[in-house]
Amino acid sequence: MSCDASSEAIRGVLDLLHSLGHFRFVGVGTGSTVALFLSSAFSFKDSWIIVPSSLDTMMRARELGYNISYPSIWVDFYIDSADEVDMRGVMVKGGGGALLGEKVLSYFSPLNIFAISEGKLVDIVGSSKPIPLEVVRDYLSYIIEEIRSLGFRVEVRESRGKRGPIISDWGGVILDVYTGPVEDPELLEWRLKSIPGVIEIGLFYGFIDYLVVGYRSCGYKVFKFERKRGYRVRSKRE
Repeated sequence: MSCDASSEAIRGVLDLLHSLGHFRFVGVGTGSTVALFLSSAFSFKDSWIIVPSSLDTMMRARELGYNISYPSIWVDFYIDSADEVDMRGVMVKGGGGALLGEKVLSYFSPLNIFAISEGKLVDIVGSSKPIPLEVVRDYLSYIIEEIRSLGFRVEVRESRGKRGPIISDWGGVILDVYTGPVEDPELLEWRLKSIPGVIEIGLFYGFIDYLVVGYRSCGYKVFKFERKRGYRVRSKRE
């Protein structure tokens, strides 16, 4: 017998939420796993207010009958998935082009839960997936040339529905940067974000509180991480 690994991960998230207590304002990422979460958590529809990370998530949640708060307010927890995750707690995100909204919500959320299928758990991120960047479109050629000078291959993400690049909800162009294995995520983030015109980078490290991994063999595992970045860490230090 085999199961859908993403569905198993979402089952694990719902079990985890029942053990963590009551929530009201729920930050929600973007993508197919998150869409599955919204469908699976329908019993919470009347008690949750969804704070979406993108227009796509807002429309999905609204179609399902959830209450929406957009623009954003403070959230009680944030749920999302990832394109790649390693056991250092480093993630590649932004496959859906919403990396800016996702990073803002995950930074300011006091509790972050990420759900992935087993195939997205890797030895080290960047080995097979590119790092998404959102950049200012008016200076695209400058930014691409600077990224290439760092030794990385870069591609403009093309829209499937029309000719031209994908434009984010915030008006930036999405680039995919092939860095290879990310040995030092802090250094890589600094190198890329120090380029003028780079708005945000889809490299997330230190944001995980709980990682829920679903398996095709039917079942899930919950991994607890030490949160290193964002609202909770800042509150503790204050």
